[in-house]
Amino acid sequence: MNSNASKVARFGMLTALALVLGWLDRAIPVTWFLSGAVPGIKLGLANTVLLYAVYLMDWKGCVLLMLAKVFLSGFMFGSMSAILYSLSGGALSLAVMLLVRHRPRLGALVIALLAAASDVMLLVRNSHPRGQLLWCMILIAMACLAAVAAFVIIGRRPEYGVLGTSLAGAVAHNIGQILAASAMLRTPQLLYTYLPVLVGIGAVVGCLTGIVAQRVFKALRVGNIQ
Repeated sequence: MNSNASKVARFGMLTALALVLGWLDRAIPVTWFLSGAVPGIKLGLANTVLLYAVYLMDWKGCVLLMLAKVFLSGFMFGSMSAILYSLSGGALSLAVMLLVRHRPRLGALVIALLAAASDVMLLVRNSHPRGQLLWCMILIAMACLAAVAAFVIIGRRPEYGVLGTSLAGAVAHNIGQILAASAMLRTPQLLYTYLPVLVGIGAVVGCLTGIVAQRVFKALRVGNIQ
């Protein structure tokens, strides 16, 4: 009974946290560069709750939490299209985090390569970037460096493995959303215009949330988080 009560309490706490972050997600105008072209696309702060679930719950509990977060948050704050975008991002993010949880360096390496490829793609399409585009490219370059740093840190200190999982999950969340948007809006050009920027933003957010998660796990003394 105590074990079951603990699981229910943990599930309720994480669900409540996801809803609060979902509201905050919609209050922060982080997708200014989309110019309203892709409604429903958000930064994905609420999805970071899944990062904690991956280490604190089994995969069935993680899936249930993801579905609860998507539908409750969508019905309370969003729309049907927003639910579909969130479901796509959440499902892909959770699948990736579960896959790389025990190989976090691989997650960090893949994100570093994706960020580097995204910057190259933008540079090829715009040989002389200026203004907003230039800032986006700088952001993506910083994200690439952060992923490389995470790769090195995890190799030396395995207890920081959550960084790799967080990076992979955050970027996968944005990729899932933009894939859904591209299919629903029938605009494949989103894959080579907005996707590179979202990869950079996801990597930056994933790095920050990974650092916070590592500190939280250390405080909670959660074992085996490599």
